[in-house]
Parts: sequence; structure tokens; C-alpha cells
Amino acid sequence: MKIGVIGGTGFYDLLKEAEKIEVTTEFGVVPVFKGEHANKEVYFLPRHGENHHCLAHEVNYRANMLALKQLGVHHVLAMCAVGSLNPEIPVGHFALLDDFVDVTTNRVKTYGKYSVDISRPYDEELRQYFIEAARQTGIELTPKATYITVDGPRYETSAEIKLYRSWGMDVVGMTNGTEASLARELGIAYAVVTLATDMAAGMTDVAPDLEMHRSVVKNNKEKMIKLFLKTIELVETNGKSEAMLAYERAIEARKDKLAATKA
Repeated sequence: MKIGVIGGTGFYDLLKEAEKIEVTTEFGVVPVFKGEHANKEVYFLPRHGENHHCLAHEVNYRANMLALKQLGVHHVLAMCAVGSLNPEIPVGHFALLDDFVDVTTNRVKTYGKYSVDISRPYDEELRQYFIEAARQTGIELTPKATYITVDGPRYETSAEIKLYRSWGMDVVGMTNGTEASLARELGIAYAVVTLATDMAAGMTDVAPDLEMHRSVVKNNKEKMIKLFLKTIELVETNGKSEAMLAYERAIEARKDKLAATKA
């Protein structure tokens, strides 16, 4: 079984003796690190590039997700840092996403070939594996959280956060809604654990800060790796995922148009 993992540069050592490979897609070349864990092929993809050189709005999301698809990956576990809008998700706490809202306007976030159902953007089976892994490892994990995706690279204003809280949002970030949408368009089952690296603007007197972000990630790195390795051990293939079924329905609905485009 092949499993993709998407995360920040600080998690390269998720896999021991990983081999760097470069995957060429129609949208660009993507560095991926191939390794093995629990008798499964694991492909780690650094979201922001090998040297973390891309800001969130500069990430080549379409190339990243397509690279995993071309490698034969149908299940992806992702991690991302967020600002918390929910006092019950404090700094240093993990939360498992179950929905998102996307208010980005400044990026390409579709392959543009068909409409696909994304009523439940995060794969429930993968979510349950994360929950069980957290139970087995004793890691505290909020089992449901709604993520709002913003453009960045600036942080949010206090008024924006006040608005997002009124909408019921729990965490805010700049990457995940885009990844989740593209994963669904490719039929990839996808689930995400977030790490709160700060409280969002207006929630405290402490302003969001890159050094604080790095410090929180560093302090929680070993726990995150432990959670992901245990989840990889637990994951099994149980027929077609909800994402794959939605993808197949989308392809079937547009098959005549897609065939004409290829002709």
C-alpha cells in the first residue's frame, strides 16, 4: 500500500533512509521523499518546497497533488500549522479537521475539468485511523475542527477573525482548503491534523510571529511524528474511498466532454 504524507520542511526525518525522487508533472517538477514504514511505501512531500522557499500563496498545489497521484498514491495524510480561533484548541494542541471554508481569491485551486462532490472533504476512514492512533499513543487530539482557508501571506486582522469566529470557524490557515479540493478532484482520500502555533489576531495580546510558530512546531515535532507513524501503521485499504467514488462519478458525468477534449 502507498501512503502520501504532506507537511512542512521540519518533518523530513519522518522517514528514515528516505530517497529523494523528482516527479515531473504538467504543472512542474516536485521533490518527493520515498521511504517505508510498517511494510507500506510512504511518500513525503514538503508542501512549501524542499527548502521551504514558497509562501502559502506561491505553493504549486496542482503539481504537488498530481505528483502523488502519478506515484500511485490514493491515500494522503497531511499536517499543517494553524492559528486557533477556539480557546479549546490552545497553542501546541492538535486538531483533526472535518470541514473547511475557503475564502481565497488569489490562487488557482482546480484542475478545471469537472465538478466533483466534496460535501465531506476529509476521508472519514483516515480520520478514524488518526483518532485511534492518538488513543494508542496518548496524544491529545480534538476530533473535529473547521478550517478557514485564507490567501496570505499576511496574517488576518482582528475584525476578520471576529467574523470567522461568528461563522463557527475553529482554526485558520493558508493552505489546506486548496489541497483538499485538489485531492478530491484526483480521487485521493485525504485527512489532516493541524497544530495550533498561535492564537489568531485579537484572541490574545500576543501577535502572530514566525519565530513563535517555529518554536511551537519544534517543541511538538516528536509528538506529531509519533502520531503519523502510528496512523500509517493502522491504515488499511477497505475498498474504494469516498473520494475515489466521487471522482469516478465526476468523470462519468463528463466523459463525453473529456473524450472530445482529448481528440
